[in-house]
Amino acid sequence: MTLYESRDGRLRLFRGDSRHLHPIVSGSVGVILTSPPYWVRGRGRRSAERYARDLAVGFGREWKRVLAPDGDLWLMIGDRHDGVEWVGMDALVTGWLRRAGWRLQSRGFWLQTRSRERWDSRVNYLLRFRKAGQAVRPRGTTLGWMLPLPRSHPESLWDAIPEPLVRTVLETSKKRGPVLDPFAGSGTVGRITASYGRDWIGVERDPLMARVTARRLRLRLRRVLRPGA
Repeated sequence: MTLYESRDGRLRLFRGDSRHLHPIVSGSVGVILTSPPYWVRGRGRRSAERYARDLAVGFGREWKRVLAPDGDLWLMIGDRHDGVEWVGMDALVTGWLRRAGWRLQSRGFWLQTRSRERWDSRVNYLLRFRKAGQAVRPRGTTLGWMLPLPRSHPESLWDAIPEPLVRTVLETSKKRGPVLDPFAGSGTVGRITASYGRDWIGVERDPLMARVTARRLRLRLRRVLRPGA
């Protein structure tokens, strides 16, 4: 992994695969907030199940290790019609995460207006999980938005997550410990986290996007980390 870091060390970005988070201490993260790459390739239930399983098992194992016992995992998951039926991706991801020891605590929606998609309704789910045995007391916060797709950074390869969602998550989650975004993209979560004065850790596999985020957050290249370092 390659490490980029702010001058004060409060913002860190690792360029690498978030299935391997060896530089992050176990139980040290307060909140995981991320929007994984959406399921856009393939069609049919079998392909969708593979996507959900890879997310919950391939990536979720390390998320569970680094997250504090009372920490929150928030996922922004897209859903779509595959040409035959609506897939129901939220239920597939929730089912696989439950098998891996997570419990769903809250469920919200971002209904994308003026969607560019072929299908006229683009539904995105905001899902809050905790480790089994760490339930969240229900609150009166309504997790529902009707928003257009936010403007992405000019150099970004992917769409951005809406800022109102990020702010709501940070204001209703655990306040101690850094915020981790294992699919950092162009650094929207990092930029908003920094505005709250919180520490942030991002992981981005794509070299171009890692450099874009580093410039955007004014991070400096520090060093290359080897496994076990």
